[in-house]
Amino acid sequence: LDFRDPELQQILRMMIPGTLGVAAVNINVLVNTYLAAAEPGAVSWLGYAFRLMYLPIGIFGVSIATAALSDVSRHAAGDDLPAIRRSVSSALRLMLMLNVPAMVGLLVLAEPIVALLYQRGNFTPGDTAATAAALLFYSPGLVAYSAVKIASPTFYSLRDSRTPVMVSVTSVALNLVLNIVLFRVMGFRGLALGTAIAAGFNALTLLVLLRG
Repeated sequence: LDFRDPELQQILRMMIPGTLGVAAVNINVLVNTYLAAAEPGAVSWLGYAFRLMYLPIGIFGVSIATAALSDVSRHAAGDDLPAIRRSVSSALRLMLMLNVPAMVGLLVLAEPIVALLYQRGNFTPGDTAATAAALLFYSPGLVAYSAVKIASPTFYSLRDSRTPVMVSVTSVALNLVLNIVLFRVMGFRGLALGTAIAAGFNALTLLVLLRG
């Protein structure tokens, strides 16, 4: 391990902005938890719903992004932009093929899924209905979160650490504004919806800028 190695130093320099660039989802969840504390039970409902929504992201989105990254990085090292485009496009298509049905399944079967997994002991039918409502509004963000997992690392492969960080910070600010407004109108459901909209903004912005 040689800390004077220039390539290792480059990785270390990019790690901090790299972490910030993919941290929007975690920061948004933290904001949700803080705001939801004003409504009894809402922190738990949102937490259970988010775990269910994030399951297909972890299984499909993260795994596809991880597999694609080595391919994209290799092409980026050779400045082969058409090959990068093909790799990213292929990863996005595969992600959509798997995660769109998962999203639809969560939207249609939110309440039965929550009841099957959680409803026992102190977790009442009322908790099931509330968690399912949160899952319903979280679910549209599933595809967006998965797209970010693919798009954001691609910028780092192209040695651009600024763009994903700026987009991430902007999406966090948007999430905060949306959540404050929607929480007053829809309660805890508004927090889930605001997070999904902010995720959509994050993904769409990254993909538009990446295309450029």
